[in-house]
Amino acid sequence: MVHVCSHKEMFTFLIAKEEKTVKMMDDSACEVIDTGTVNVTYRDGMVRALEAVRYVPETWYNLISIGVLDEEGCRI
Repeated sequence: MVHVCSHKEMFTFLIAKEEKTVKMMDDSACEVIDTGTVNVTYRDGMVRALEAVRYVPETWYNLISIGVLDEEGCRI
């Protein structure tokens, strides 16, 4: 379970990542370019930083892992 973003401009911070691929829902493997932080704006206007987001430009969508948020103690 990981967070994935396909748009580099959404990252506020990026670092090189040793992980080279991430397995997607259809069992395909996509290349991870970097890992970083993406700011997420909630409906009420609050902005929070989502960390450990994988930059995977070959995907067509962005994914937030509910399982990761749950493990971090977030209310969902």
